[in-house]
Amino acid sequence: MASTFIRSLVATVVGIVVAFALILLAQYAGGELSPEAYDPVTGEILIPAGATVALIVGWFAGAFAGGWVAMRVSGRAGPGWVVAGAVIGAGLYRAVTLADAWWVMALGVLVPLAAAWAAQRTTSLAAN
Repeated sequence: MASTFIRSLVATVVGIVVAFALILLAQYAGGELSPEAYDPVTGEILIPAGATVALIVGWFAGAFAGGWVAMRVSGRAGPGWVVAGAVIGAGLYRAVTLADAWWVMALGVLVPLAAAWAAQRTTSLAAN
């Protein structure tokens, strides 16, 4: 019983590390492909659409890969959904602090959920 809990805990931590590493990689790539621009008139930093798309792709890739790793290591689906919850929490925190549009907040919830669902389907297909 304790062994299963420790295994799930380690799987969750490893999954979260994998997820956030991929998200940071996607953010970096998006920033390199379409860098931010400073508007001297309004004093705002303008974030181009390419960087936002890269972030959303990163949310999916991170939640999928992190969830998949967590599910495979633990042998259960729960840790993968915890990874998705961590990605959702970070995405919502980012959206609220940067005052993103409502659709970015909605995607911050929907994309990691879809990724975790896909990861669960993939791990259950791989196990059979």
